[in-house]
Amino acid sequence: MRPGGGALFQVELPARAPEGAFVRSGGGKDMPALAEGAFPLAPDLPRPAAEVFHPGKPKVLVAEDNPDLRLFLYDVLSDEYNVILREDGEAAFQAAIADPPDLIITDLMMPRWGGERFVRALSERRDFPNVPVLVLSARADDALRENLLEHLVQDYLTKPFSAQELRARARNLVTVKRTVDILQRELNSQASDILELTAGLVASRKSLQRSFAALQVSDRRWQGLYENTAVGIALADRDGKILSANPALQRMLGYARDEIVGVSLIELTAPCERGLTERNVHGLFDGDFPSYTVQKRYEKKEGGYLWANVSASRIPAMDEDGPMLAVIVEDITARMEAERSLAATRAELTRVARFTAMGELVASIAHEINQPLAAVITNSQAALRWLSHDEPNLVEVAAALQRANRDASLAGAVISRIRGFLRAGQIRRAPVDLARMLDEVLQMLQLMLTEAGVDPCVRLPDPPPRLIADAVQLQQVLINLIVNAVDAMREQSERAHLLQIDVVADPAGGLRFSVRDNGPGVAAGSDARMFEAFFSTKPDGLGMGLAISRSIVENHGGRLWLARDGGPGACFEFTIPDN
Repeated sequence: MRPGGGALFQVELPARAPEGAFVRSGGGKDMPALAEGAFPLAPDLPRPAAEVFHPGKPKVLVAEDNPDLRLFLYDVLSDEYNVILREDGEAAFQAAIADPPDLIITDLMMPRWGGERFVRALSERRDFPNVPVLVLSARADDALRENLLEHLVQDYLTKPFSAQELRARARNLVTVKRTVDILQRELNSQASDILELTAGLVASRKSLQRSFAALQVSDRRWQGLYENTAVGIALADRDGKILSANPALQRMLGYARDEIVGVSLIELTAPCERGLTERNVHGLFDGDFPSYTVQKRYEKKEGGYLWANVSASRIPAMDEDGPMLAVIVEDITARMEAERSLAATRAELTRVARFTAMGELVASIAHEINQPLAAVITNSQAALRWLSHDEPNLVEVAAALQRANRDASLAGAVISRIRGFLRAGQIRRAPVDLARMLDEVLQMLQLMLTEAGVDPCVRLPDPPPRLIADAVQLQQVLINLIVNAVDAMREQSERAHLLQIDVVADPAGGLRFSVRDNGPGVAAGSDARMFEAFFSTKPDGLGMGLAISRSIVENHGGRLWLARDGGPGACFEFTIPDN
């Protein structure tokens, strides 16, 4: 207070900055004079050196609108990290999406996007990796700090702060981030050597024990990873009993936190796999091998099984803790169910393909059935006429009825063959009469062959060789190949349409079938795709015939291919091995 009243404020400024204090270069003596009423211009600030990428160094993205503090952060961090500077949250968001860093350091109060909006936008992107966030703020607001730490960020540092504290916190967060990356790579590749991951975690923990403050930060980060990761993590003793399990593993197996402690991983394993699991666990503790990875089933508490990829490793004894078993569990139940569903879909697709093939043969089948049925009608009418005479001719009646019975049996055999062709199911192997099977195929296709002017020729060894296979499925393969050959020759009117079917002994064992036509052949470049499902060169084709045919042949243990031997047209060959 001044003696005469009022107030007097005094400001003392040192002539020289204290040792170690940050001082920007330049001064006010070179600044131009200001026009009357104009605002003073901010002096030019020193800019960091051009961003140069140093291989091996982690990347740190800094979002800070204050130029002085931005330069200070660059000077503090650039020795250990590749530092990327942005002036607001929106620019930092674009930089993070383009090239995700190892650590994000952000202010809260910035123009355009503030720090909270920036980190929230990143958290809403499902494809953005888990990158730790360190908030720098002058707001000592405990409620805000707790809310951010709980939902969005991993650390919160109140301004002002020292360079040493900033380096320690950044180093801790990057260490934890890289540890998490090692863990994720291990799970993705299902690598057998999980010992490297365990060693990395142990080394990280020992490094963070160098200071009490660093240890507290590390424990909080590790706890966040342990609690929030999507994979199951458990620590177990020598008997396989669970010492602790993270929430993900609790959810997978259906146990509460207090229920799962003491449960044996060996007893949780499906009964048929318990013996192997017990040997693996004891082998780890006895040093027989450093780690193992296996696909197995765990029994859930409420029933049912959990399919999982399991990686286990022995953690050496540290301090007062003895050796423990680290187990990482990845839930693949949905994938296994999808694979089973895919197998069922493939079987159904095979059945649908049979219906598709039959759709193309409707005319031929109708013709084949109509002939015996018409004969039945003719003979039955003849029998009625002989019976209607004053003196019935019983000999003629009996002959007519015998002919009707024969023709009805023939129609029934045709229908039975068609029903067998359409029946879904697995391969039914039985001795196959090759001559009869090929004759039935050509009878079913007779109308189509006649209309297209195709003259088929079949050559079989004499005597016909023995073959054990599913006759109905082999008929489907031959029908698909013959129909393709006929379609290829339809538009060629300048020469006869020839179809050659050969069956010979295969040098590797079994039989080799070939279907050759004299059409235009298969265009070059389509060999790689012609056996793909839904690929067709026909304008109205479904593209399933060759795909299903190859599946049938491979299920028999054989192989189907296009033989480019320089002959006319196209030649498809397949083998059926001995059984």
